[in-house]
Amino acid sequence: MRRRRIVLLSVAGALVLVLVVALILGRRVDDHAFFRTLAQDRPLVIAHRGGARLWPENTLVAFAAAVELGVDVLEMDIFQTADGVPVVLHDTTVDRTTDGTGHINSFTLEELKRLDAGYRFSPVDSDAHPYRGEGLTVPTLREVFEAFPAEHMIIDVKENDTALADALVELAREFGRMDRTLLASFHHEILLHFRSVAPEAATHGSEKELIPFLVKSWLLLAATSAPDYEAVLVPQRSGPIPVTTRRFISAAQRRNLFIAAWTINDPDDMRALLDKGVNGLITDRPDLALEIVRAGQ
Repeated sequence: MRRRRIVLLSVAGALVLVLVVALILGRRVDDHAFFRTLAQDRPLVIAHRGGARLWPENTLVAFAAAVELGVDVLEMDIFQTADGVPVVLHDTTVDRTTDGTGHINSFTLEELKRLDAGYRFSPVDSDAHPYRGEGLTVPTLREVFEAFPAEHMIIDVKENDTALADALVELAREFGRMDRTLLASFHHEILLHFRSVAPEAATHGSEKELIPFLVKSWLLLAATSAPDYEAVLVPQRSGPIPVTTRRFISAAQRRNLFIAAWTINDPDDMRALLDKGVNGLITDRPDLALEIVRAGQ
Protein backbone atom coordinates (compact mmCIF):
# COMPACT_ATOMS: atom_id res chain seq x y z
CA MET A 1 0.00 0.00 0.00
CA ARG A 2 2.79 2.38 0.94
CA ARG A 3 4.67 1.58 -2.27
CA ARG A 4 1.56 2.26 -4.34
CA ARG A 5 1.13 5.60 -2.58
CA ILE A 6 4.73 6.52 -3.31
CA VAL A 7 4.25 5.64 -7.01
CA LEU A 8 1.08 7.74 -7.22
CA LEU A 9 2.78 10.68 -5.54
CA SER A 10 5.72 10.36 -7.92
CA VAL A 11 3.44 10.33 -10.94
CA ALA A 12 1.50 13.33 -9.62
CA GLY A 13 4.76 15.16 -8.95
CA ALA A 14 5.99 14.46 -12.45
CA LEU A 15 2.74 15.74 -13.95
CA VAL A 16 2.95 18.92 -11.89
CA LEU A 17 6.55 19.41 -13.02
CA VAL A 18 5.58 18.94 -16.67
CA LEU A 19 2.77 21.45 -16.28
CA VAL A 20 5.03 24.00 -14.59
CA VAL A 21 7.65 23.65 -17.34
CA ALA A 22 4.94 23.96 -20.00
CA LEU A 23 3.60 27.11 -18.36
CA ILE A 24 7.09 28.60 -18.27
CA LEU A 25 7.67 27.75 -21.93
CA GLY A 26 4.22 28.99 -22.94
CA ARG A 27 4.23 32.66 -23.89
CA ARG A 28 2.00 35.51 -24.83
CA VAL A 29 2.40 36.71 -28.38
CA ASP A 30 4.13 40.07 -28.73
CA ASP A 31 2.05 43.02 -29.92
CA HIS A 32 2.35 43.33 -33.70
CA ALA A 33 2.30 46.59 -35.64
CA PHE A 34 -0.60 45.32 -37.76
CA PHE A 35 -2.85 45.40 -34.70
CA ARG A 36 -1.19 48.26 -32.82
CA THR A 37 -1.93 50.60 -35.71
CA LEU A 38 -5.53 49.36 -35.79
CA ALA A 39 -6.13 50.15 -32.14
CA GLN A 40 -9.86 50.77 -31.64
CA ASP A 41 -12.15 50.96 -28.65
CA ARG A 42 -14.41 48.51 -30.47
CA PRO A 43 -14.15 45.22 -32.41
CA LEU A 44 -12.85 45.50 -35.96
CA VAL A 45 -14.97 45.11 -39.08
CA ILE A 46 -13.18 43.22 -41.85
CA ALA A 47 -14.71 43.44 -45.33
CA HIS A 48 -14.64 39.89 -46.74
CA ARG A 49 -13.62 40.17 -50.42
CA GLY A 50 -14.39 43.87 -50.02
CA GLY A 51 -18.01 43.20 -49.00
CA ALA A 52 -19.15 40.46 -51.36
CA ARG A 53 -22.89 40.90 -50.82
CA LEU A 54 -22.79 44.65 -51.43
CA TRP A 55 -20.47 45.07 -54.42
CA PRO A 56 -18.70 42.88 -57.00
CA GLU A 57 -16.28 40.95 -54.84
CA ASN A 58 -12.52 41.41 -54.95
CA THR A 59 -12.73 44.46 -57.21
CA LEU A 60 -11.38 47.98 -56.85
CA VAL A 61 -14.97 49.21 -56.72
CA ALA A 62 -15.74 46.97 -53.74
CA PHE A 63 -12.58 47.94 -51.88
CA ALA A 64 -13.18 51.67 -52.47
CA ALA A 65 -16.79 51.42 -51.29
CA ALA A 66 -15.77 49.46 -48.18
CA VAL A 67 -13.14 52.07 -47.30
CA GLU A 68 -15.67 54.86 -47.75
CA LEU A 69 -18.08 52.95 -45.51
CA GLY A 70 -15.43 52.95 -42.77
CA VAL A 71 -14.25 49.34 -42.51
CA ASP A 72 -11.07 48.65 -40.60
CA VAL A 73 -9.53 45.95 -42.81
CA LEU A 74 -9.93 44.78 -46.41
CA GLU A 75 -9.80 41.01 -46.94
CA MET A 76 -8.99 39.54 -50.36
CA ASP A 77 -7.72 36.43 -52.17
CA ILE A 78 -4.97 35.99 -54.74
CA PHE A 79 -3.97 33.62 -57.51
CA GLN A 80 -1.34 33.83 -60.24
CA THR A 81 -2.03 34.25 -63.95
CA ALA A 82 -0.36 32.09 -66.58
CA ASP A 83 2.36 34.73 -66.89
CA GLY A 84 2.99 34.86 -63.13
CA VAL A 85 1.11 38.02 -62.10
CA PRO A 86 -0.65 38.00 -58.69
CA VAL A 87 -4.32 38.88 -59.22
CA VAL A 88 -7.21 39.28 -56.82
CA LEU A 89 -9.80 36.53 -57.25
CA HIS A 90 -11.30 33.95 -54.92
CA ASP A 91 -12.13 30.94 -57.11
CA THR A 92 -9.84 28.68 -59.10
CA THR A 93 -11.92 29.62 -62.16
CA VAL A 94 -13.34 32.89 -63.47
CA ASP A 95 -16.78 31.37 -64.12
CA ARG A 96 -18.72 32.53 -61.03
CA THR A 97 -17.79 36.21 -61.06
CA THR A 98 -17.01 37.16 -64.68
CA ASP A 99 -18.37 36.65 -68.18
CA GLY A 100 -15.56 34.22 -68.95
CA THR A 101 -14.88 30.55 -68.30
CA GLY A 102 -11.76 28.62 -67.40
CA HIS A 103 -9.09 28.28 -64.75
CA ILE A 104 -7.50 31.50 -63.62
CA ASN A 105 -3.98 30.20 -64.23
CA SER A 106 -4.86 29.46 -67.86
CA PHE A 107 -5.22 33.19 -68.58
CA THR A 108 -2.44 35.66 -69.19
CA LEU A 109 -2.98 39.01 -67.52
CA GLU A 110 -3.86 40.57 -70.88
CA GLU A 111 -6.50 37.90 -71.50
CA LEU A 112 -7.88 38.19 -67.96
CA LYS A 113 -8.26 41.96 -68.27
CA ARG A 114 -10.72 41.47 -71.15
CA LEU A 115 -13.25 39.87 -68.79
CA ASP A 116 -16.05 41.75 -67.04
CA ALA A 117 -15.52 41.32 -63.29
CA GLY A 118 -18.92 42.87 -62.50
CA TYR A 119 -20.89 40.73 -64.93
CA ARG A 120 -22.59 38.31 -62.52
CA PHE A 121 -23.00 40.46 -59.42
CA SER A 122 -26.50 41.20 -58.13
CA PRO A 123 -27.16 43.25 -54.98
CA VAL A 124 -28.93 41.69 -52.00
CA ASP A 125 -32.60 40.95 -52.76
CA SER A 126 -32.26 41.94 -56.41
CA ASP A 127 -31.92 40.25 -59.78
CA ALA A 128 -30.39 43.33 -61.39
CA HIS A 129 -26.81 43.46 -62.66
CA PRO A 130 -25.86 47.11 -62.16
CA TYR A 131 -22.13 46.64 -62.79
CA ARG A 132 -22.31 44.81 -66.11
CA GLY A 133 -20.47 46.65 -68.83
CA GLU A 134 -19.12 49.23 -66.40
CA GLY A 135 -15.49 48.40 -67.09
CA LEU A 136 -14.73 46.41 -63.94
CA THR A 137 -11.77 44.08 -64.33
CA VAL A 138 -10.03 41.55 -62.13
CA PRO A 139 -7.42 43.71 -60.38
CA THR A 140 -3.78 42.86 -59.97
CA LEU A 141 -2.43 42.94 -56.44
CA ARG A 142 -0.17 45.80 -57.51
CA GLU A 143 -3.23 47.82 -58.56
CA VAL A 144 -4.82 47.22 -55.16
CA PHE A 145 -1.67 48.34 -53.33
CA GLU A 146 -1.45 51.43 -55.53
CA ALA A 147 -5.11 52.35 -54.97
CA PHE A 148 -5.15 51.78 -51.20
CA PRO A 149 -1.68 52.50 -49.83
CA ALA A 150 -2.79 53.18 -46.26
CA GLU A 151 -5.37 50.43 -45.76
CA HIS A 152 -4.83 47.36 -43.62
CA MET A 153 -5.33 44.14 -45.57
CA ILE A 154 -5.65 40.42 -45.01
CA ILE A 155 -4.42 38.69 -48.16
CA ASP A 156 -5.24 35.01 -48.59
CA VAL A 157 -2.94 33.01 -50.87
CA LYS A 158 -5.28 30.46 -52.43
CA GLU A 159 -2.63 28.33 -54.14
CA ASN A 160 -0.18 26.07 -52.33
CA ASP A 161 2.61 27.76 -54.25
CA THR A 162 5.62 29.41 -52.61
CA ALA A 163 6.28 31.42 -55.78
CA LEU A 164 2.96 33.22 -55.28
CA ALA A 165 3.71 33.67 -51.57
CA ASP A 166 7.10 35.17 -52.43
CA ALA A 167 5.51 37.49 -54.99
CA LEU A 168 3.12 38.77 -52.31
CA VAL A 169 5.96 39.39 -49.85
CA GLU A 170 8.03 41.14 -52.52
CA LEU A 171 5.16 43.46 -53.44
CA ALA A 172 4.28 44.22 -49.82
CA ARG A 173 7.90 45.15 -49.14
CA GLU A 174 8.09 47.24 -52.31
CA PHE A 175 5.08 49.26 -51.14
CA GLY A 176 6.38 49.48 -47.57
CA ARG A 177 3.26 47.91 -46.14
CA MET A 178 4.43 44.83 -44.25
CA ASP A 179 3.09 46.35 -41.04
CA ARG A 180 -0.36 46.71 -42.64
CA THR A 181 -0.58 43.32 -44.37
CA LEU A 182 -1.57 40.10 -42.63
CA LEU A 183 -0.31 37.16 -44.69
CA ALA A 184 -2.96 34.45 -44.87
CA SER A 185 -3.56 31.04 -46.41
CA PHE A 186 -5.51 27.85 -45.79
CA HIS A 187 -2.30 25.98 -46.63
CA HIS A 188 -0.21 25.24 -43.54
CA GLU A 189 2.97 25.00 -45.63
CA ILE A 190 2.44 28.50 -47.04
CA LEU A 191 2.03 29.98 -43.56
CA LEU A 192 5.27 28.31 -42.44
CA HIS A 193 6.96 29.71 -45.55
CA PHE A 194 5.71 33.21 -44.76
CA ARG A 195 7.14 33.03 -41.25
CA SER A 196 10.47 31.87 -42.65
CA VAL A 197 10.89 34.48 -45.40
CA ALA A 198 8.98 37.35 -43.78
CA PRO A 199 9.26 37.04 -40.00
CA GLU A 200 8.33 40.70 -39.62
CA ALA A 201 4.83 40.08 -41.00
CA ALA A 202 1.72 39.02 -39.10
CA THR A 203 0.17 35.63 -39.86
CA HIS A 204 -2.74 33.59 -38.52
CA GLY A 205 -2.82 30.08 -37.15
CA SER A 206 -3.44 27.25 -39.58
CA GLU A 207 -6.03 24.54 -38.96
CA LYS A 208 -3.17 22.20 -38.05
CA GLU A 209 -2.03 24.67 -35.39
CA LEU A 210 -5.44 25.69 -34.09
CA ILE A 211 -6.89 22.22 -33.50
CA PRO A 212 -4.41 21.51 -30.67
CA PHE A 213 -5.02 25.01 -29.30
CA LEU A 214 -8.78 24.39 -29.31
CA VAL A 215 -8.33 21.08 -27.47
CA LYS A 216 -6.05 22.76 -24.93
CA SER A 217 -8.72 25.40 -24.34
CA TRP A 218 -11.19 22.62 -23.47
CA LEU A 219 -8.68 21.20 -20.99
CA LEU A 220 -7.81 24.64 -19.54
CA LEU A 221 -4.24 24.17 -20.79
CA ALA A 222 -4.11 26.92 -23.42
CA ALA A 223 -1.60 28.78 -21.27
CA THR A 224 0.97 26.12 -22.16
CA SER A 225 0.88 27.19 -25.82
CA ALA A 226 3.57 29.29 -27.50
CA PRO A 227 1.97 30.41 -30.78
CA ASP A 228 4.08 31.33 -33.80
CA TYR A 229 1.24 33.45 -35.17
CA GLU A 230 -0.54 36.64 -34.16
CA ALA A 231 -4.15 36.03 -35.22
CA VAL A 232 -6.86 33.41 -34.98
CA LEU A 233 -9.31 33.53 -37.90
CA VAL A 234 -11.98 30.86 -37.50
CA PRO A 235 -15.52 29.83 -38.47
CA GLN A 236 -18.21 29.54 -35.84
CA ARG A 237 -18.19 25.76 -36.20
CA SER A 238 -16.02 23.09 -37.76
CA GLY A 239 -18.53 20.41 -38.76
CA PRO A 240 -20.42 19.58 -35.55
CA ILE A 241 -17.76 21.12 -33.31
CA PRO A 242 -18.36 24.66 -31.98
CA VAL A 243 -15.22 26.77 -32.29
CA THR A 244 -16.07 30.31 -31.22
CA THR A 245 -16.90 29.45 -27.62
CA ARG A 246 -16.27 31.90 -24.80
CA ARG A 247 -13.55 29.61 -23.46
CA PHE A 248 -11.72 29.44 -26.80
CA ILE A 249 -12.02 33.19 -27.38
CA SER A 250 -10.73 33.93 -23.87
CA ALA A 251 -7.90 31.43 -24.26
CA ALA A 252 -6.76 33.12 -27.48
CA GLN A 253 -6.92 36.58 -25.95
CA ARG A 254 -4.93 35.50 -22.90
CA ARG A 255 -2.16 34.56 -25.36
CA ASN A 256 -2.54 38.09 -26.82
CA LEU A 257 -3.94 36.64 -30.04
CA PHE A 258 -6.36 38.67 -32.15
CA ILE A 259 -9.44 36.52 -32.82
CA ALA A 260 -11.98 37.12 -35.59
CA ALA A 261 -14.80 34.93 -36.90
CA TRP A 262 -15.76 34.32 -40.54
CA THR A 263 -17.90 34.68 -42.58
CA ILE A 264 -20.53 36.38 -40.40
CA ASN A 265 -23.44 37.91 -42.32
CA ASP A 266 -26.38 37.39 -39.98
CA PRO A 267 -27.00 40.25 -37.49
CA ASP A 268 -27.92 37.85 -34.67
CA ASP A 269 -24.68 35.93 -35.18
CA MET A 270 -22.75 39.20 -35.16
CA ARG A 271 -24.31 40.24 -31.85
CA ALA A 272 -23.73 36.83 -30.28
CA LEU A 273 -20.06 36.80 -31.26
CA LEU A 274 -19.52 40.35 -30.04
CA ASP A 275 -21.15 39.37 -26.75
CA LYS A 276 -18.65 36.50 -26.47
CA GLY A 277 -15.82 38.98 -26.93
CA VAL A 278 -14.38 38.44 -30.43
CA ASN A 279 -11.95 41.10 -31.63
CA GLY A 280 -13.29 41.21 -35.16
CA LEU A 281 -15.99 40.20 -37.62
CA ILE A 282 -15.09 39.05 -41.14
CA THR A 283 -18.21 39.72 -43.17
CA ASP A 284 -19.76 40.13 -46.62
CA ARG A 285 -22.06 42.73 -45.00
CA PRO A 286 -19.74 45.32 -43.48
CA ASP A 287 -22.64 47.80 -43.48
CA LEU A 288 -24.55 45.69 -40.95
CA ALA A 289 -21.44 44.86 -38.93
CA LEU A 290 -20.42 48.51 -38.60
CA GLU A 291 -23.91 49.49 -37.52
CA ILE A 292 -24.00 46.79 -34.85
CA VAL A 293 -20.45 47.38 -33.65
CA ARG A 294 -20.96 51.14 -33.39
CA ALA A 295 -24.24 50.68 -31.57
CA GLY A 296 -22.37 48.71 -28.92
CA GLN A 297 -19.90 51.49 -28.15
